[in-house]
Amino acid sequence: MRSWARTLDATMRASGPDLLAYAERLTGDPDVAATLLEDALTRTFGRGRAPETRDDARVAVRDALRRAAVRRTTPDSPAVEETDPFVPPEATGASSTRDTLALLAPRERAVLAMRYADGLAVPAIAASAGLHEGAVREALTGAVTRLLAAHPRLGLRLEDALEGGTLDSATVAVGGRP
Repeated sequence: MRSWARTLDATMRASGPDLLAYAERLTGDPDVAATLLEDALTRTFGRGRAPETRDDARVAVRDALRRAAVRRTTPDSPAVEETDPFVPPEATGASSTRDTLALLAPRERAVLAMRYADGLAVPAIAASAGLHEGAVREALTGAVTRLLAAHPRLGLRLEDALEGGTLDSATVAVGGRP
């Protein structure tokens, strides 16, 4: 067995379920998450020099997931520019926070997950996902504005979304979390 294949196998045994759960957190859809993970694995192990350790591979796959999630488009989701963040929740049919998250554009949902689930600041999200900071700020602004329009008591603050978080997107391998 080749070195990259052993690393891939070790990575998936140790972190496969966590990486799939992370992909689902970024996308909100188990089927899309599975496809996104397959694509991220192909990108990580299919080109050039593959990571040598399973921890390096886990981080590389996580970053590939982030890059893919923010670039994902869906035929049935409106473009970010076309959505109205001030539409009342009754008009969208979003009765729960989960329903509202499902209405977000793919990039908005992904950067929101990176900001709040991963605790990353705008510069760290931009670096990890391969975006300009302005694109991250725009997506976070749209996501937070839509969530607050639908659920004002959620406790989100736009200032916190744009200014909070950690600047380092590196992780230390201490557990099973991507």
